[in-house]
Amino acid sequence: MPAWSAGLTSTLVPQYAAAVLRSNLWPGAYVFGLDKKFENLYIGWGHKYTADNYSPPAPASTRDEYPSGAEVTEVPDPTVDEERALQAVQQEQLDREAEEAENGGR
Repeated sequence: MPAWSAGLTSTLVPQYAAAVLRSNLWPGAYVFGLDKKFENLYIGWGHKYTADNYSPPAPASTRDEYPSGAEVTEVPDPTVDEERALQAVQQEQLDREAEEAENGGR
């Protein structure tokens, strides 16, 4: 296989067509020229051509959804009154534990 493949941009009016060269070794590399001007263009991933195409490995199978249970189930936020009641109960428990620690230490 030759390193480059040549062609024209138009076969209808060849005297106005630009010459195009396509690289067979580096897919995505092109050269085009018209009169005495030319440009090089590369659009690719920087991989040389290989006869055996690369196929990336298949992605892992999708996971099941996270199991829902009491520890992950959403609940509505408590109201201000419910928060104050909880704080009062927690404070009572702390006071009780402090009294037991004082009485037990004697």
